[in-house]
Amino acid sequence: MKTCKSGKQRRDELRAARRRRAAKRALDLAPPQAVPARPGAGRVAVCVERLAPDNSYDLPAYARRGWYEDVAFRCKDCGADCLWTAERQRWWYEVAKGGIFTSARRCAACRAAERRRVACARRAQIEGKLRKAARLAAQD
Repeated sequence: MKTCKSGKQRRDELRAARRRRAAKRALDLAPPQAVPARPGAGRVAVCVERLAPDNSYDLPAYARRGWYEDVAFRCKDCGADCLWTAERQRWWYEVAKGGIFTSARRCAACRAAERRRVACARRAQIEGKLRKAARLAAQD
């Protein structure tokens, strides 16, 4: 048989559950203190406070671990094997405020080529809009 609870009892239960969840969340989001950042080749300590805000319930592996490590990846455009260094990761996440769950996908040469391609497309779009505006102005 189900017992009836008063509104006050139910509110107390909800508050207690919220406090338990908040305490658990605080433990999960706290920067890892037990594992020190190990100095060495290809490792740089993480400063979690400098990461860009994110509406996620989880931290990326590097933040939980406490340091960045060099990561090997293959460029999606040219297929070259590349290395995303720990120092470059620190710059991307903490200084440039890149998304905390993003990672490198293109080598430096392909990134530069992509920036040039986007700039050229942007310039062509602006020129097209200006030509259209001039044509419409001439019709009036």
